[in-house]
Amino acid sequence: MPWGILAPDTVVSQRRQQNLGLAAAVRHFNDRAVPGIGGMWFPMPILWSVLAISIAEELGVPALPVGNAVEARVMLEVIAGPQDRRVRGARKMQGLKDSSFHNLRRRGTYVVQPIRMAMVQPLVALGFVQGSRYGAFRIHSAGRELLELNAMKEPRRLLGAWAHGRQPHGLKEALTVLSPVGAVPEAVRKLILARLLDGNDPGSTRRRALARLGTGPSSAHLDQETALAGLAPDHWSDLRAGAAFMDIRDAALSVLDQLEQHLLKLRDDNQPVRLSEADAAEVAAEPLKQLRDLASAKGALVDQGNVETSRRFIAEIRNLSDQQLIQRLAERDSTVICQREGHIFLGPAASELRGSSETQDENRPPQDEAFAPQLFRLHNLHCLVTELSGKVNPGSRDAGSEAV
Repeated sequence: MPWGILAPDTVVSQRRQQNLGLAAAVRHFNDRAVPGIGGMWFPMPILWSVLAISIAEELGVPALPVGNAVEARVMLEVIAGPQDRRVRGARKMQGLKDSSFHNLRRRGTYVVQPIRMAMVQPLVALGFVQGSRYGAFRIHSAGRELLELNAMKEPRRLLGAWAHGRQPHGLKEALTVLSPVGAVPEAVRKLILARLLDGNDPGSTRRRALARLGTGPSSAHLDQETALAGLAPDHWSDLRAGAAFMDIRDAALSVLDQLEQHLLKLRDDNQPVRLSEADAAEVAAEPLKQLRDLASAKGALVDQGNVETSRRFIAEIRNLSDQQLIQRLAERDSTVICQREGHIFLGPAASELRGSSETQDENRPPQDEAFAPQLFRLHNLHCLVTELSGKVNPGSRDAGSEAV
């Protein structure tokens, strides 16, 4: 199942929460595959957040609204240009005249899902900040090192003046340096790349091993028991477990999708919009079989991941009857499909546009078949390392396809 992306200015659909109670397992497997990068796939947002958090410390205010304001101000410079998946706010800020810090920090001025939401984990994991919540972040060692680079001093000074209510001369030029579609200064690139790959901690070791592959692993690679050269056996096991889990989770969503389509047709035909659990099992017989077959073939890999929520999920698929499994999937969902008193109904988010079944905190780059799509961070890391090495980010090449 491809990962869908809603335009980032759009109000978040309830369907985005169709995670079947498995969000923690999804995060676990993604982080075991590619630790510490969250939703980051291009490096410029690191700069915005470090600048914003530094300014928030100076002002003595929470970092979150400052982060929104800085990101929005950067986006205002480029939203009139070509469509690009790195740019947000084209609709939300269309016609906006007041570009002051006071205005842009206000709730509702910028988009519902700013890019900074994808930066929480990498900012901490790479040592740029300390803290557990964006709003309470404080600059840490790598963040101070970043701010001391010559390329960052003038943007920091000018954005700081802007945050104090001024419109300093040179601000436009500083915003160009920070453009989401611009090139990260060389010294900044080298620092971020070193933080990403050069450490001795387990996360750096795994990221470095993947970066050295150049491409992959693909889905076909992960069907093989033997690890690709350079990847540790435990890392390979985690990668295979994660891909298998995502496949099975998506197969379960296909069962619910079949039920949704049938119930929507009943509604369109002015029929009672409900199914008994027995009828629902019959309607979804084919995707149910595919789900069970997949769990039979790959469930052992998921169990090796040793995550209780995913193991329980696999056990339900293996052990419950068709009717019981339909009921359990509906209970796990309750957004698109729900169950009451032995019947299956449409949930409150039925027929809404599809979003990711994981938390939506970023516009992901287009997938590449050389990287297993089940684990989106594999391609994200490749995009990130490629740009940090001074080359064109492959995730931005078809940027025009992302209308915002």
